[in-house]
Amino acid sequence: MEKQAKVERHRRFWQPLQKGEGGYLAVLSPMGSTPVIPPQPSSLEEQWLSVSYRMKVMESSIANTYYGLDAIPNQFVNFGPGVHAALLGAPYQLTKDSIWFGGEPIIKDWDTPITLKTNTSHELYTAIENHTRTFCAASKGRYFVSTTDIGGQYDVLYSLRGEELLIDMLEYPNEVIAAEENLNREFVEYFNTLCKITGDANCGYTGWMPIVSDTPWYPIQCDMSVMISPKMFEKFVLPSLDWVSTKIGRTIYHLDGAEQIQHLDMLLSLKHIHAIQWTMSSKRDDVNKGEYTNYDDEMSIDIYRRTIAAGKKVVLIGVNPTQVANIYNRVGSSDGIFILTYCPTRKQADELIDHATKNWVKL
Repeated sequence: MEKQAKVERHRRFWQPLQKGEGGYLAVLSPMGSTPVIPPQPSSLEEQWLSVSYRMKVMESSIANTYYGLDAIPNQFVNFGPGVHAALLGAPYQLTKDSIWFGGEPIIKDWDTPITLKTNTSHELYTAIENHTRTFCAASKGRYFVSTTDIGGQYDVLYSLRGEELLIDMLEYPNEVIAAEENLNREFVEYFNTLCKITGDANCGYTGWMPIVSDTPWYPIQCDMSVMISPKMFEKFVLPSLDWVSTKIGRTIYHLDGAEQIQHLDMLLSLKHIHAIQWTMSSKRDDVNKGEYTNYDDEMSIDIYRRTIAAGKKVVLIGVNPTQVANIYNRVGSSDGIFILTYCPTRKQADELIDHATKNWVKL
């Protein structure tokens, strides 16, 4: 499928759910030729902070990957989940697998008013902007460039305060809400800054989920909500998500783990949440290695049915290709369900695409 046809299908995904629109299937596989071996970093600093190294890794990934049907080349500007915490003062640690934030709380108490401000002189702020601009300049229409994972605002606040935040929500609710409203404003300002870079470079708008929009969008989340009740979620988190999603206009909620299902109905009530992206957190998927979790069990199918019934769409990342048919068929319709899967061979990818376009995907 040509690039423009893929972009048009992604635009269709962002339209309201329609009966008969069919599903969306992004299929990745090896190209089948001799793979391009990416370089090994000499240090963690090179791995995460060197834009020239990350460019080489990205170019090798594109050269090695077949992007079938709705799959797009997407360069994720990855500086760890919730990097906004570091830009607000939290310590960070480079590791082989990610960049992690927190450990030593910078909010010690609530006795004095808290003002949180994004540090535009921070080394990670400079690196993120440099990487985003460099990738955009080099793309020349070959791939899309994401915003970095700025983070969910309550997850960022948790990085700044630590586990004491859970007690604070009971003992200092007004102070916590005020800090969160401060964070919301900082988030939107920083998000708009990054979107201007990708927008001006005509790189479209995308995030760590490989879905493209012609207007800005963001994958919002609150992973720490697994530790709070629906009542507390409604009081603290829901207003924050509603405010941010309204300001952005288009969002997908990252529903991470069974403990968050208790909040699903409230999430589905928010107008500007376009879709729910379900993640099985018991075992992380590595789509590039073909490792999968079970996305067609009863719990998952129930989530998809409830989401579709509410007029929202569904996003699934890292689904086993053998589960694709079960998901579409058991939900009762493929309408509005976006699945990203990885096939071990190009032949298997093409066979899945052929079957999908005959049964669930309406081109």
